[in-house]
Amino acid sequence: DLVTEVQCALYLTVLEFTGNMEDESDLEGLIEQQFEALQKAFKIPHKASEARMMISKKFLTLFRAGKLGPFILDDVPDANTV
Repeated sequence: DLVTEVQCALYLTVLEFTGNMEDESDLEGLIEQQFEALQKAFKIPHKASEARMMISKKFLTLFRAGKLGPFILDDVPDANTV
């Protein structure tokens, strides 16, 4: 189903990421890979001029509806380590 495809797309891009999470250019590359993976998961045509906007809207809709499970958009520090 769509939710599983999106979760797998995000998981695989992070799993395959070999860059430095602290390096802005590495993170830009990861984000680009994630957009490409999400475009395939959402089955948005490669030539769609509004592809990024469509991907963003669909992803945020799933996220806000709580359909992506434990995935979060930002790292949150563990409360026990603060």
